[in-house]
Amino acid sequence: MSEDPLIVITSAIKTAFIDHPGSGHGTTWDQVTKSDEESTHLAKAVLVALRKAGYSVTKVEDQNTPKP
Repeated sequence: MSEDPLIVITSAIKTAFIDHPGSGHGTTWDQVTKSDEESTHLAKAVLVALRKAGYSVTKVEDQNTPKP
């Protein structure tokens, strides 16, 4: 069973500041975890923005996974 894109994006946002504290421009973000509500809100905003821009999020099956 595949995970819903909202769940995947929410999880990434929730842990981004812990897992990847480097901001990419020489500074470091505070290592804090976003609340579930904040993470879900941001994930929904990302999905809406992608849809408005004409993108669709789909799961790509791993070609190395054995098929039943």
